[in-house]
Amino acid sequence: MDIRELFRRFRPAGTPGAAVAVPDDPARRNAVELDPVFAALAAANTAAGVIRAAAERKAAQRERSAADEAARITGAARRDARIVRDEAFAAAQDEIRRTGAALIATARAVAAAFAAAGPDVLAGAADIVAEAAMRAAGVGGSPPPGASP
Repeated sequence: MDIRELFRRFRPAGTPGAAVAVPDDPARRNAVELDPVFAALAAANTAAGVIRAAAERKAAQRERSAADEAARITGAARRDARIVRDEAFAAAQDEIRRTGAALIATARAVAAAFAAAGPDVLAGAADIVAEAAMRAAGVGGSPPPGASP
């Protein structure tokens, strides 16, 4: 504290020339000026506290509601995913069954055509397949009928 601050605290309180001085108290002076203002703001401060508490309760309620809604949506999505997965699996199985049935029907028709053509066709087909396999293996063999050497 410098000397000027010290002298400001002891201002003359009486008539000039009097030897009496009263120390200046800035805290008391500020309290006298500000206490009525703070008293007037006390009601607003209390109201703000009530509003803040109500807002916090409302925010917590909304947070709980949002969490409940998210859990409901997630549960429904998991159930729906299971259903869709099962439906897709069933559709794929049906397609496999239809395709398999068509292949079996085609194979039976080809087998019936070979059986109807007689044993000579089957013997010739076996020869063609055997020669093609031998050529593929690099063993040799004669070219199939109608093929250029």
